[in-house]
Amino acid sequence: TYNEINKFYYPLALTSLIGLGVQPLVTFFVGQSRMALESLAVLPVVTSFVFIFRALGLSYQEVIIALIGEKREKFKPLLNFAIVLAVVLVVVLGLFAFTPLADFWFITVSGLSQSLAEFAELPLMIMFFFPALTVLISIQRGVLVAAKNTQPITVGTITEFLTIVITLTILIKHLNFIGAVAATIAFVAGRIASNIYLMHSTVRSLK
Repeated sequence: TYNEINKFYYPLALTSLIGLGVQPLVTFFVGQSRMALESLAVLPVVTSFVFIFRALGLSYQEVIIALIGEKREKFKPLLNFAIVLAVVLVVVLGLFAFTPLADFWFITVSGLSQSLAEFAELPLMIMFFFPALTVLISIQRGVLVAAKNTQPITVGTITEFLTIVITLTILIKHLNFIGAVAATIAFVAGRIASNIYLMHSTVRSLK
């Protein structure tokens, strides 16, 4: 029925709208931070590079939905593969974040100056394990969608959004953090908060 479609679809649509609002908000906060120009210059470079690895995790949500089975009987092998995927993504991104490969990406590929490349290194280090959090949230959302329980996904996104706002407010307005550092910490904190919130609903949907 249309009521069933709305009940299933509305939380997913709202989740997308809330997610789209994060980037403009972060840009607003970073623009008022310490070293705002440098932060605004490097933040898109860092986040777009991390997104290359996140995308592999984001796509795993569709795999969960398609293959988990009517009674979630295929969850264990899907989880095992997800663990391998998360480890590989974190290790490869970590090699770029903590070795001279960072200069190769930021200077040679992205065209940043030496000073901006050095400025971008700490934000990348902060986000190096973000792809693993993306794999986790893809598992959680996939399980919830397969169970036709989409409302927690919206609440989880709101939790992530509010955590990012609160973290940015504290770090930039009160602790005077550099903008790019505050933004990447906020991204990580928001995703962890969402992961934690979704854990209970995910476990219940697997039973």
